[in-house]
Amino acid sequence: LHAALASLGVEFTLAVWNDPTVEWDRFDACLIRTTWDYQESPAQRDLFVSWADRVAQLIPGRAEFGGLITNLERELDLAGVVVRKGAPVTRAVVEAARPDAVVIATGARAHPHDAERCEGAQVTDAWRVLRDEVNVGSRVVVSDWRGDWIGMGVAEKLARAGCQVRLAVNGPLAGHMLQLYLRDHWNGVLHGLGIAVTPFLRFYGADSDSAYFEHGVSGAPVVLEEVDTVVIAHGQASETALEAELAGIEAEVHMIGDCLSPRTAEEAVYEGLVLGARL
Repeated sequence: LHAALASLGVEFTLAVWNDPTVEWDRFDACLIRTTWDYQESPAQRDLFVSWADRVAQLIPGRAEFGGLITNLERELDLAGVVVRKGAPVTRAVVEAARPDAVVIATGARAHPHDAERCEGAQVTDAWRVLRDEVNVGSRVVVSDWRGDWIGMGVAEKLARAGCQVRLAVNGPLAGHMLQLYLRDHWNGVLHGLGIAVTPFLRFYGADSDSAYFEHGVSGAPVVLEEVDTVVIAHGQASETALEAELAGIEAEVHMIGDCLSPRTAEEAVYEGLVLGARL
């Protein structure tokens, strides 16, 4: 691989995923080869996923997420907050710490699809596509239920990678939940990339080469054929396992962010600020 890249005049750097000195935003692309140590423990796995989340900021138009993370890290340093990374939290860990209060911010996971209606099809979620964990082929349908930046961002990412992309939105137009200035600009970007957008489509299921939808207004069936992969962008489901594990514990338990209910990053940060001031 090194020789092939060199022969094409590509400048490349070998970097370790958890090396804190690597400035990832200076690269044009990131090829993940062998992250041989991420599976050694749940803690190491979580660190790798966290790193992958940071790389997601490189999706076109979403660089501000990197600033959000670094700003909060700086505030933690200034406040003298002790941060323990790669340390799984369990009931036993919390009880040993004997805290007065516990703040749960475990986030969310991608909302699952109905696997029984997708037998024989390759169906994956937007989060896996953003992390480059799946080979989607060349013909992709993105099913966007929520109408936020995720469906549009995944469609743009795949189109720029050379895929033929169709975006099926469960609303009047792509990005209908976004601010007008962002929504209209991004629709122009999708049009320029040749992405076909079909409104009012509610995902029903898929098979080996077709995706099936119901028109949200007329109720008529809609079939999109010649599909290699269906990418689901149907929002998030709250991750509440820790809340259940801590039931009855002798401490105040508070929840903020997506684990309470899926929401924007700005809303989650504000909730943390308000709760922190109260505590």
